[in-house]
Amino acid sequence: MKGRSVKSTQYRTYRLRFLRFDHAYIARVLLLTCLVILLSACTSPFFTPSQSGSENTPILSASPTHDISATPTAKLPTITLQVVGCPALSINWDSLVGTHTNVNKVQKVTCGYLEGNGLLQALVNVRYYTPDAKLDMYVYDNLSGTPVQRFKDQGLIDGDTNISPAGTITTAEIGENGIASAVPNLFKEYKWNGSTFAQTLFPGLYPDITHYQAEKSQALYVSQGGASGNESWRTSGVQVAEHLAFSIFHWSNVTKTVLKNNLVDPIIVQVINNGIGGGGFDATLYHLDGVSTNILEITSVTSTNGSVSLNNPASGTQVNSPVNVQGNYVASGSILGRVVLYENTYVIVGDTGALHSTLTSGSASFNVAMHYTVNEHGMQEGVMAFLSTTQNNTAFINQAVMIKIFLSA
Repeated sequence: MKGRSVKSTQYRTYRLRFLRFDHAYIARVLLLTCLVILLSACTSPFFTPSQSGSENTPILSASPTHDISATPTAKLPTITLQVVGCPALSINWDSLVGTHTNVNKVQKVTCGYLEGNGLLQALVNVRYYTPDAKLDMYVYDNLSGTPVQRFKDQGLIDGDTNISPAGTITTAEIGENGIASAVPNLFKEYKWNGSTFAQTLFPGLYPDITHYQAEKSQALYVSQGGASGNESWRTSGVQVAEHLAFSIFHWSNVTKTVLKNNLVDPIIVQVINNGIGGGGFDATLYHLDGVSTNILEITSVTSTNGSVSLNNPASGTQVNSPVNVQGNYVASGSILGRVVLYENTYVIVGDTGALHSTLTSGSASFNVAMHYTVNEHGMQEGVMAFLSTTQNNTAFINQAVMIKIFLSA
């Protein structure tokens, strides 16, 4: 009994210790549980609760911190003033034109004899700080006194202007309508008429339709090595005429004959089509700006025997769409050919399609209305070509005739 009593006493002591341990453990658990509940109920500066699925399933996710910085400002392109061919002049060109800071700035001033009175005038280019590189152009005279504005042309997209060796103003820009382009595709030329600068027609038909393009071709010819370079064909009347036959009329087999070639312009070259349909044309060429070492430009394309002609519109006139086209031809089938209208980069903007003959043989005439679309309002230079055929297929060209005209929108 004594041993049992001792064991009972030990058991009670152990049980009391266990209960004390158990109570302490439970207390710790409860304390930790409360802390977890309290922490979960607080808003942490490092974690933001987000929800996915039901509202009862909170998910903790990291919320990155952001540095506070100013909104970046687009960097304006640099426009540096360039003055060409001008004497020392006490003129503030930006003040004269009236440019605005961070909007536009005078980029280039070129002086030249534009009005034919022996005095210098200034061509002023104003560039805008815009993605389309818009340009305004102004002409001032009376440079030794109070400058007077005589002419302006504004809003030239990706524009450029120059003074030509002939003392005219040539411009380049991207046309706002019609044919989409990433580079300038509209070129104009202005000449002093005694009171203002009016648009004038460059006589060239091919390879260049406008004076601006011709001067760029001349610069390319020089930069490529001149007579020994890749552009040397531009100084050969035979090769220029052959280029026209291949690239525009799409003849593949021709014979070239020089009808006139001496030290004095013009040069005349005859090209005969050896393919189906036969025929050909006579090309008259002049050296650009009358300089014998410059490139050649075709200024006239007529039929080899005079049997084909364009009578309306007259060469050098201004036309509107639809333009009435009249011509003569020698009939030899049910289809006599087609009339095609090119804008100043040799893109076709008007085409009559196959013209059906009213006669099967002999001399006849045609009269047709042709619609066209150009890439800007106003006038631009263009070329009209009548391509006749002795076959019932306009792919086989016979005699060819070309004229230069102004196209109006």
